Amino acid sequence: MSTYFGSSINESPVAVFPAGEKLEGARGIALALKDGVLTKPEAGAHVIGISLIETDETVEKGNDVDIQIKDTGKWTAGGKITAGMELAADADGRAVEAKAGDFIAGVALGNAEKAGTWARVQITKSGYKPAAANS
Repeated sequence: MSTYFGSSINESPVAVFPAGEKLEGARGIALALKDGVLTKPEAGAHVIGISLIETDETVEKGNDVDIQIKDTGKWTAGGKITAGMELAADADGRAVEAKAGDFIAGVALGNAEKAGTWARVQITKSGYKPAAANS
């Protein structure tokens, strides 16, 4: 077992960054981090985490946003979600089923029946989903 001196290891599941643009529908969405600021991602692109559900619905450019970067939380669904589904972000930062080439941001731990509802997720940041192998 290792012993660490100092406080360089932060075990918090939350990080805070400023919004790089005005964020509409900002509650419970995946966000990308670029040049030190948060933006809505391109569909299927890498994301840093999910804004907390307590986030204001609109966040002005430059205001701080608390985002969950690990562990389990809630993510706004972009469509029907079922437990066990690998999830990626759509262009609005909502959870959708990951397809080949998408960055897998998490795995659904619960169901969401339709877009705009919450899905309980494990944030995994598992890399990019490979294309299905031809048999």
